Amino acid sequence: MNKLRTFVGFGSVALVFGTLWAVFRYGLSPASNAGYLRAAAVVVLLPVIPVALARAKLWIRRLAEYRRNGSGLSFERKSVFVSDGEVCDTEETLADIEEAVTATDEYDECRRDEFGEGRGLTVRHTGYHNSFVRVAGDGRVVVTGASENTHSLASLVERVASLPMNRTRVHPLLEPKPVRGAPRAFLGLFLVGLFLFGAAGLGAAAYPADAYSAPERAVFVGYDAQADFVPGYDETDATVDRAALHVSALDEEAVELQWDRDGTARLSEHTRQSVFLSARGAEMLDGVREADLAPAERERVSTLETDLHAAECRVASAITTRIEKGRVEGDTAPLTDARRTLRERAAAAGHPCTA
Repeated sequence: MNKLRTFVGFGSVALVFGTLWAVFRYGLSPASNAGYLRAAAVVVLLPVIPVALARAKLWIRRLAEYRRNGSGLSFERKSVFVSDGEVCDTEETLADIEEAVTATDEYDECRRDEFGEGRGLTVRHTGYHNSFVRVAGDGRVVVTGASENTHSLASLVERVASLPMNRTRVHPLLEPKPVRGAPRAFLGLFLVGLFLFGAAGLGAAAYPADAYSAPERAVFVGYDAQADFVPGYDETDATVDRAALHVSALDEEAVELQWDRDGTARLSEHTRQSVFLSARGAEMLDGVREADLAPAERERVSTLETDLHAAECRVASAITTRIEKGRVEGDTAPLTDARRTLRERAAAAGHPCTA
């Protein structure tokens, strides 16, 4: 089985169904449209790129033939003759040509042979040279070879088939061949990356807020998909799991705020994202608290709420540490505003910050 072709087919189908599901699940909005367009572009590119590369190989091969032969057609290089018209009966035409070749003393041997295009003739002459007679898929007769005798064979075929044979530099039987070997491995890696890029587009369409990273969006979408398709896992479970991830992300912001390499702009971004994650996490927990929860689920929600407000306090403490130690350049107002907001939320929920 062609693994690359299987992956391309599976990946394209998965992205198509994923995009349709996401549109119905999350809807369309100006913020999400770019993500949908990214996924749609990947759906098109996944099957097109291998085909385009195969055709590019064919054209490069043809250009190489042109370059070797220069502006003319030499006897030493491969000679290709193609009939102007098509034959109606391939077998009858080959039989007539075989009979005519056998009847002349100019050729040593003529035998039926199997080619990629089907049955044909191999004609041996001058002891070791071969010329070939085949019929293309469109019914045209093709004579190929690498010596001057190929020209006389083409003339013979022209008389037998009653079709003009014209010499050409474009081999009609050359077909695009897939990329092979090491380049195929690199192509596979590139297509996997392209597929992930498209899948990330669906995540960005579902959760367009810049406070989320690509892996977080993927996890959120995974929770939503489980709620829609996995029995025993409902929307409440998905919401609680998303809230838990918001708490973890808020904890991560508290750690990143302590990194000295981040300047004021980056610190402001971290604090803005912290306020957003705090609000979204609290909103989710408030929503599921009103649902009919089992005792274990209610206990988990309560624990997550405590953890959320503790994370808010850790972010506020990290902001205080940066400001008091003079590790913030420029205006600190955005940081202090975010700190105040987080402290007020924690205090309003009955979990006042102590630092």
